[in-house]
Amino acid sequence: VEEFNLKPEVLCNFLRAVESDYSKENAYHNSVHAADVAQTTFALLRMGGDKYATTPLETFSIICAAFCHDMGHEGKSNAYHVNSKSDLAVIYNGVSVLENMHAARACRLLTSAPADMNLDILAGLSAQQQESFRALITQAILWTDMSHHFSKLAHIKSKISTHGRTAEAVKFYQNIEGRSMSTVLLFILHVADISNPAKPAPIFVEWCERSLNEFYEQGDAEKKAGLPVSPMCDRELTVKSDSQIGFIKYVVRPSFVTLSDLVPNVVDVILPLLESNLQYWEEGQ
Repeated sequence: VEEFNLKPEVLCNFLRAVESDYSKENAYHNSVHAADVAQTTFALLRMGGDKYATTPLETFSIICAAFCHDMGHEGKSNAYHVNSKSDLAVIYNGVSVLENMHAARACRLLTSAPADMNLDILAGLSAQQQESFRALITQAILWTDMSHHFSKLAHIKSKISTHGRTAEAVKFYQNIEGRSMSTVLLFILHVADISNPAKPAPIFVEWCERSLNEFYEQGDAEKKAGLPVSPMCDRELTVKSDSQIGFIKYVVRPSFVTLSDLVPNVVDVILPLLESNLQYWEEGQ
């Protein structure tokens, strides 16, 4: 706040505007999810991830991206939009449809909000900083596209294997003219976005219920429209415990284990919770 001459009331106005762009009808992709991802991102930064930020602007932008990363979400996945040939899919040529939309809505709010709304969080930044900020949050939001998860994870693992695990060795940045964010920070936001199974009980169970309820609504819509039913979206075939076991074993746990090489506190703070929650589902809860 002090670094960028940001008034607290302006920040609050901005966050309220962001919140209003999340649908209250969505069981999962709503403002509570946005706040949860932002809090988790902040926690991972405080646990040691912040040392990978090259500038305060980068830290500011990754937290802002966390709040904004699902703005305008309607409760349907990229696959649904592409298969249904929605307007969004046409606009973005079927590529990271939702993520492009979320980033566009965030940048529109940052640049086009009426002055009387008093929510310009970039007012204290130079023109160059403002341009960099928008580029950084766009890059961060695009990184949350799950279709690129395994390639991104492989990229991070490759870098760690090549450069080692010391704090200095793993500072592999793409900070060209301040317009590209640290790969580590991008990864932190992505991991925060899939961190539900690593939360304490009963929070992780509640998030599971919310996500599956939203998936089932999409599956119902896909069946009605004669579209392919997406994975975990068929309420008649999906087994809740199996869906969570697979998600933890093949997506979430490998991500946090990799992150622990970069942020060692993850080993003691998060991995035990994740293992406990995995056991919960394996016991058939």
